[in-house]
Amino acid sequence: MLRRASSLITQNRGVNQLVKPLVNIKWTRPEAVPAYKPERSGDLEGLPQIPNNSLGHEYSLCEDIKDAPESVKKIFSVEHLGKKEYNSLVIKELIDRVRRHEYDERTAETRIARLTGHIRCLQETMEKFPRNAKAKQTVQELIDKRKKLLKFLRQYDYKKFEWLLEKLNIEYKAHPESYHKLTRKESLRKLTEMHCDSIRQSKLTDYRNLLESQQGPFLRQKLDALKFIRNEQIELQLPITVTEQDIKKVEEQLEDWKAKDEFKEQAKKKKKNILLD
Repeated sequence: MLRRASSLITQNRGVNQLVKPLVNIKWTRPEAVPAYKPERSGDLEGLPQIPNNSLGHEYSLCEDIKDAPESVKKIFSVEHLGKKEYNSLVIKELIDRVRRHEYDERTAETRIARLTGHIRCLQETMEKFPRNAKAKQTVQELIDKRKKLLKFLRQYDYKKFEWLLEKLNIEYKAHPESYHKLTRKESLRKLTEMHCDSIRQSKLTDYRNLLESQQGPFLRQKLDALKFIRNEQIELQLPITVTEQDIKKVEEQLEDWKAKDEFKEQAKKKKKNILLD
């Protein structure tokens, strides 16, 4: 029994040593992208550019501040009021893109725009402070709420859904129907299949090129043979089996092959010149 086991182990070792170098495929686990990143959330645009000297949202409604001196306006500007006022202006700017009228606050478009403003402000916060767990949880909840509203709008008013995505510069990424865990074994199997397909395709292309290169001499031999057979049949007064149409057809095929061959040669010369340059 021990001898059989040792012989099997040595055979398996030999097989593994022969098989491993043949297919040299390395698999690395893809980097995990956090859910708050724009690549996952679908936000194709960052925060809108708002000048620092712009007044806060509530202070800009006051008529007295319009006639105030520049020093007073500077105190009530976003530069001095802080991040909270800046975020409110960002949300207002996004809502103004899609609102139907001045008092529109509860339609699906304005709610999605408001959520988008909150999400993009929190994304900027997460870029600066990636370990902020509370902000991470909040932005994920907001992204899920926006997906639900986008799904509702997509189901009941598709034209407005497309218009809203274009206005807010969002890419809709729905929740997956099923969760599939990524494994090393499955990935290696797929990579091996892709590697074998590429080898098979390269061999087929090489064989096709070989056959195309042999097509020209074959057509010349065929043309000479047909002409010889037709001349012999005419001289010996035998029934003619080779017509002039057959000869013209082969001549056309030969001319087409010559044109293709010249085009390939020109392409090869251009490629060589590019590589040399």
